[in-house]
Amino acid sequence: MIDRKAMENELHQARMARLEAEAANSDVEELLWELQHVRLGRQRMVFTIAGFEQEAAGAPR
Repeated sequence: MIDRKAMENELHQARMARLEAEAANSDVEELLWELQHVRLGRQRMVFTIAGFEQEAAGAPR
């Protein structure tokens, strides 16, 4: 006997996994584009500032 509810749940999980994979792929493509278009001297300050922001966010207050 076919469990239609189980099939529906599996289909939903497969769709969600596909959407997550597409989002991850988009993030990777964006990162690759940024790395390919680095202008030395300009990004260093941005990376430094971003590093301080992350440290400050994780530091206890």
